Order: sequence, then structure tokens, then C-alpha cells
Amino acid sequence: MASLYSIGLSGLQSSTARITTTGQNTANVDTEGYSRQTTSTVSQSGGGVLIQDTDRIVNQYINQQVWSDTSNYNFYESYHSMMTSFDSVIGEESVSIGNYLNTSFSSLQNVNSDPTDSAARAHAYSTFQELVGQYNEMADYVSSQKELASDQIANNVETINNITGQIASLNEQIFKLESTTKNSANELRDQQEQLVKELSEYLDVKVKYDDNQLMTVNLSSGQPLVLQDNSNELALTTNAKDPDGELGIELSFGRYEVNIPTDELGGSMGGLIAFRNEFVTTAERMLGQQALVLADTMNEQNKLGLDANLDYGINLFATDTIKTVPNPNNGNEAASIGVSVTPGASDEILTDTYELVMTSATEFQIVTYDLDGRITSESDTIDISASVAGDTFTVEDYGIDIEVGALANYTAGDRFQFVPTKDAASSLRLSARSGDDFAMASPILVSGDSSNLSDASISISSVTSLDPSNSSFTQNGGLKANAPTRLEFNAAGEVTVYYDAQTTPATAVGPVALTDYTNIFEELGIAEYAGYDISLDSAPQPGDAFSIAFNESGESDNHNGLILADLQNQATVGGTRSYSAAFSSLVTEVGSLTASLETNASASEVVMNQTVAARDQISAVSLDEEAVNLLRYQQSYTASAQVLTAAQNTFSTLISALS
Repeated sequence: MASLYSIGLSGLQSSTARITTTGQNTANVDTEGYSRQTTSTVSQSGGGVLIQDTDRIVNQYINQQVWSDTSNYNFYESYHSMMTSFDSVIGEESVSIGNYLNTSFSSLQNVNSDPTDSAARAHAYSTFQELVGQYNEMADYVSSQKELASDQIANNVETINNITGQIASLNEQIFKLESTTKNSANELRDQQEQLVKELSEYLDVKVKYDDNQLMTVNLSSGQPLVLQDNSNELALTTNAKDPDGELGIELSFGRYEVNIPTDELGGSMGGLIAFRNEFVTTAERMLGQQALVLADTMNEQNKLGLDANLDYGINLFATDTIKTVPNPNNGNEAASIGVSVTPGASDEILTDTYELVMTSATEFQIVTYDLDGRITSESDTIDISASVAGDTFTVEDYGIDIEVGALANYTAGDRFQFVPTKDAASSLRLSARSGDDFAMASPILVSGDSSNLSDASISISSVTSLDPSNSSFTQNGGLKANAPTRLEFNAAGEVTVYYDAQTTPATAVGPVALTDYTNIFEELGIAEYAGYDISLDSAPQPGDAFSIAFNESGESDNHNGLILADLQNQATVGGTRSYSAAFSSLVTEVGSLTASLETNASASEVVMNQTVAARDQISAVSLDEEAVNLLRYQQSYTASAQVLTAAQNTFSTLISALS
């Protein structure tokens, strides 16, 4: 009967253990991260039941999917959160640079109505001051968003290091508990997995278990964050030699550090870094490109006219010098270059990163890269072997001039990076001193002789330069003695162009027959020498003559002012968009990206919730199920107690019979 007694006793113990487990499950029904437990038993040889262990009911594949989907959702959610804030500001009509552009150029048109109106000039000047201020303010906002993202990233790094430290500490506790008591550390493992779920909100992580079933946590790119009871800390890095000031991430292994690919981080860290390093950089460059083009195109056109005092026009705007960053591996630290926008070629400037590469000690080429680091173009090689320090070389089709230093400082393989558009919006300023500096008048005056027989009218088709070194204009205002100033047509319809004095290149060009009456000087090959060109609107009659003179009394003239005002409508930004259209494209890109991120965040949230539900179906506590189990185990306990009672009664009967 000892066998019957042991069977009943083991049944009581088994039922008690299962009731205890059921009670533990029920008590933790609302505990986040708790995994339902079950006590397993096996039948003993000779009768009775043996309690094996109390284990958690988990599916590690589903858990990993929960962590992965959580990371994916938090990537889009954090990115979308930052973009929503950005979109609400940059898309606001009241702060739109497009509105400021319209106001500024409308006021410039008012000056065209009466260039002598000082009040109109003053108002135009103030509107352009406001436009510059808005570019600065918008650039400051972009910069503040970058700093905000940086602060959040720094806080996230601290939180991540704290979480990985706790996971490593739990590994140590789990090992001690399970190796000394032979019991499963279920609650500690639940805590550990809950910490991984919290960690997955910040990073995309992969979890494995070693031979001792201790957790190993790796980044998705493979680097270990947790190994047994050791955790490796993340740290932010910045590179002073990086023209964009991008944030990087490194993982410390104590005696050395490893750089982590930021595009594989996932989670809110990945979203914040993508916002900061990619989108904010793009926005900063797009704004800078617009400011750079505005300054260059307005400056170059203003310098082709006469201001309110009939002086040559000056630069209306200015931006800071383009910063260059030498590669730390360059052969000579003293080697440097200077970079500036080629005057009048800002439409060629793109938002790419530019790199000057010394292909030899006396040659260089320009290579451009997009934000993903892919090469977008490579210039022809430029020979600087005959140069001296301070010489400037124009890189055709790239919109930049390169000022070289002493050739002895350069070695093959030297590299210098720069981003022409980076700081242009934040540094844009008005260099004009007042509204009088708007050069509204043309520098030349054209007219037909009163004795002309035809109705042909002469007009200015272009003014290309007032620089005395490469045009027919004098230093202090006026035309040189050998400037082309008169056209006469003979009986054969041929034109002769006369100069005011018998000096080089000649006293006259022609007579020659014209194939077209537009851009006459260009056809005759003297437009570049003159710095201006003229056109006739119809064929002249024999004997007709036309004169060109310096515009000495052009206070009321608005020829150059009309061209200045029309720059607003020209495709100057990137060679494809107007000033306003370029800003609109930024607003559109912001709105499009924000909407896309919202869609992705919503979709990834649905997927995450479904995965969490699948995990809960396996591991979460069901009160209905536990109630059924409790009733079943109570009945089992009662039955086992009756077996013990029967064993006792039988044993008492036997004793009584023997006595």
C-alpha cells in the first residue's frame, strides 16, 4: 500500500504545483511582458507522477517578429513626427518664401513705373530686406530642427545603453539562479524580453541564445550590443572634416570602437538620424541653392545697368565664402583651395557634394556625389601646371571657380570637399546700401536718325558686360573712344558700323550684308568686344542710320529694371525652375514625404499590432483558460486526497486485522 500512498502524495504535489502556476498566471494577467507558464509532469516508474519543471510558453520566432515590427513602426513614427512639425511650418502660407518673393518683385515693378521715385525705391529695398530675413529665418528653423533631432538622438543613446546594461545584468542573474537552483528563471527572462521590446523601439535588434540559454543581442548590421554579462555602449560621433556635420554612431568595445552604419539602425534612432542627416540636409541645400541663385542672378543683372545716380550697378546680395574641407589623408596640411560661384553660372550649381580630386600634382577634376554617396558626375581634368598661387580656374558646366594655392603643396590623391549650397540661405544678406543701388537704367541709349526713310526701330537686344577690361565701357562711366556707336546702311542694304575714333580694332566694320536684323553685333563678330548688342525690328531703307551712346541722362529709364524684375520668372534654379517654383518644390517634397511616412507608419502599426496579437495568443494569460485549469487541478487535488484517504483506511484495516 506504500505504492498507493506515494501515488496519492505525488498527485497532491503535482496538483499543488499546477494550482500554484495557475495562480501565478492569474496574478500576472495585466503584467506587461509576462509569458504564461505551465508546469510539466511525467509518469514515474512504479506509479505516481513526477514534476519536471515550470516553463514559459513562448515562441521565439514570434517574439523576434514582434521586436522587428516594433522597430519598423518606431522608425516611421519618429520620422513622421519630425516631418509633421517641419511640414506645419514650411507649408504655412504666412511664412512662405514664395509670398516674400512676390512682394519683393512686385515692389521692383513699382520702381520700374517711375525709377525716379525715391519712395518706391526705398520700399523695394525694405521688401528685399524682408526676403533676405525670411531666407535667414527659414535656414535657422532648419538648423534648429537638426539640433532638436540631435538632442533626441543623444537622449536615445543614453536610454539604449541603460537598457543593454540591464539586459546584461539579467543574464548574470539568470545564470546564477539556474545554475545553482536548477530552476528556470522565468520571471527574469520575461523582464529581459520586455527590455528587448523596449530596446526595439530605438533600434532594430536580433536576439540569439548561447549554450547556457543566455541572451545575445546584436544590431541588425551584426555588431553585438550584449554578450553574456557584458554590454557594449553606443556613442555619437561627429566629424569636423564633414562638410555636412552629419552625426555618426560608434560601438565601443573597451579598447577600440567600431563605426555603425546609420542606415541600418532601424527604430526611432534610425528615423531620427534619417531625418537629421538626410532630409534636413536636403532641405538646407535646397534653400541654399535658391538663395545662391537669387544672389548671383540679381547681382549679375544689376551690374549691367545704371543706378539712381547713373553709376554702374553693384552687387545687391552677398553670401559667405564657400567652406572647403581637406581630406585628413592629404599629403600636406598646408594645401588648400578656394571655391566661388562662377558669376552668372549659378544655374549650373546643384545640391550635390562636390569633391576636388588632385589626379596628379598639377591636375585636378571635380567629382559630385548625391546624399547616398553615389557619384553623379565627373568633370574633365584641368591642368594647373602653369599656375601660381591665387590663379583661378573655371570648371565648365559646374558653376564654380577654383582658386589654387602653391603647386608645391599638392600631391596626387589630395581631396577637398565642399557643398556650395550648404550655408547660402543662412548667410544671405543685402549688400545694397539703399534703394538707389537698384540699377534700373540701361547703360546705353539707342536711336534712329530723324532723316531715316523706313519705320525700322532700333532696340537693345543685350548688355553682357560693363567691365572696362572686356567691354567698350570706361572705368568711370561712358563709352571708350573705339566703341561701336553708329550704323549706316548703303544703297545695297549693306551695313557699316562706325567707331568714334580711329583706334583698334578699326574705324569701321563693313559694309556687309546682314542675314538677320536681330543681334547685329553678334553677326558681325563684335558683340563680345562691345559688351552690348542691338537689333532692328524691320529692314531699313538705304541711307538709314542709327546711333548708340552712353545713357548719360537715364534717370527715368527702366530697361535694366524690367529685366531684373523678370528674373523672377526665369528658370534659373538648377536651370529648370524659377525662384518661387524652387521653393514650391521644397514644400511639395516635404508634404509628399510627410504623407508617405504617415502611410508607412499606419501600415507598420497594423502589422505590429497583428504580430503582438499573435504573440499574445501564444504567451498571454487567458483568464477563461486559467479558470478551467484551476477547476481541473482542484478536482485533481481532491481526487489525489481521496487516494491518500483510501490508502490510510486500507492501511488501518490491515493493522486492525493483524491485531
